[in-house]
Amino acid sequence: MKKVFLCAMLLSTGVWVKAQDAVGYQRPPQAMTELLLAKPTPTVSIESKAEWMILSERNALPSVEELARPEMRIAGMRINPNNFAPSRQVITYSGLSLKNIKTGKVYPITGLPAGLTAGGMSWNPDQSKVAFTQTNAKSVDLYVVNIATQKASKVNKLPLNAVIGGGFGAGVTWLNNNTMMYKVIVKPAAMAPAKPLSPTGPVVQQNLGKSAPAVTYQDMIKSPYDEKLFEFYATSQLVVNKNGIETPIGKPAIYASTSLSPDKKYMLVRTLHKPFSYLVPAQSFPSTVTITDLTGKTLKTVASLPSGEVRPSGYDNTQNVPRSFDWRDDEAATVTWAMPLDSGLIRKKVDFHDAVYALSAPFTGEAKELFKTEQRFRNVQWGTADLALVSEGLRSKQSTRVSRYYPTTGKLEKLWDRNQTDVYGNLGEPVTDKNKFGRQVIMPIENGTKLLMNNTVGSSPKGDLPFLATFDLATKKSDILWRCEPGHFEYVYDVLEPGKIGIGYPPRGSK
Repeated sequence: MKKVFLCAMLLSTGVWVKAQDAVGYQRPPQAMTELLLAKPTPTVSIESKAEWMILSERNALPSVEELARPEMRIAGMRINPNNFAPSRQVITYSGLSLKNIKTGKVYPITGLPAGLTAGGMSWNPDQSKVAFTQTNAKSVDLYVVNIATQKASKVNKLPLNAVIGGGFGAGVTWLNNNTMMYKVIVKPAAMAPAKPLSPTGPVVQQNLGKSAPAVTYQDMIKSPYDEKLFEFYATSQLVVNKNGIETPIGKPAIYASTSLSPDKKYMLVRTLHKPFSYLVPAQSFPSTVTITDLTGKTLKTVASLPSGEVRPSGYDNTQNVPRSFDWRDDEAATVTWAMPLDSGLIRKKVDFHDAVYALSAPFTGEAKELFKTEQRFRNVQWGTADLALVSEGLRSKQSTRVSRYYPTTGKLEKLWDRNQTDVYGNLGEPVTDKNKFGRQVIMPIENGTKLLMNNTVGSSPKGDLPFLATFDLATKKSDILWRCEPGHFEYVYDVLEPGKIGIGYPPRGSK
């Protein structure tokens, strides 16, 4: 009797296990499926003449296939070792189409790759083409859409490298209407370093007599093998693609960032180098900031930056080295950066905590001081010959200050202070337009006396009600021109001819 009972139990258990193995993914009720898979509102990208827009559709959730792709966690990054790209794509588009704004007609785009996962829409200077990246399981490719023919074509020969500084769009830059610059892989994934069967030795870390308390980060380098993997995947080659022909620029390196000057004659390049840290992520590795020409020749070494391991702890403290390197958008080729005046220690009693410097082409003279800030410098939004907006603040106090900078005199004039928790008091962001270099700069209205401000959230006691407003530079007061009605959520995406707002034109020139 016991034997029969035992056999029955084994038989029933075997049937249960087999049944479990045969179970696949189950679908919820139809109503729940439709709710979860409902596509978000398409994103739009509009060219500056407001004749065409690209409609970009995306899925609400990533597919199981996307989630199943391999992921390597190293140097504070999460990458897909098969395609040299971030493993977790935040936004990719599954459908693209063109819409003529004047006629309202929508045109399908032919030549799109199967299984579209597009990212980083980028218009060329004359707005006749749009570039986008396509993230595949084994590579990242570059496509260009011809607006006149509504046709997409793959233009890269070598796969792109989007491991560092790529993000949404993989760092693709237009040099002119037919020429682009981007990074490509140096070796295929199949040539990645093989993991040794046994470690070559112990992992040794030492403190060389300096106190260096730091934030604890995830996914750091942990061994010499990790160092080899990081160097393999992060190393890339800059290339220029002109009419489908790729030409290398300089030598392979670990490019943390590359930025083209407004006149498109120079590049601001930051490269990472050894020793790689086991404590901080890749962007805090030792690096060199240089200015090069478009052949990759170094014209000026701007700074050699140490590892971020020695950054002083505490809010608003920073390393006593240059930071925030960028080009002035209102000049042909002028590099700017900030330098602490308090040795990087915010508690130090000084009148000014940061100074901002500039160096113009041909980059052979001494840097010029532009202005000083009483708090920690954050950024500059450039505008006209007599207007730029300087942002500074203190993270410890959640404060932010915006001042008007007069480039011709160097004078700073405070416009407003705001606590970052005061969302009702958020005035919005200045509306920008392209200048002669094709850069987005602040364009004041009403003979330069006011700023046009766009708040796409518009937090208020009645809820989020986006608005478009003017800010008087003399009285420092804001006047709302248009605000979303309660019960709806509408916001101004962009403004056509911002100079006509407030002088007889209602804000219907927005899109």
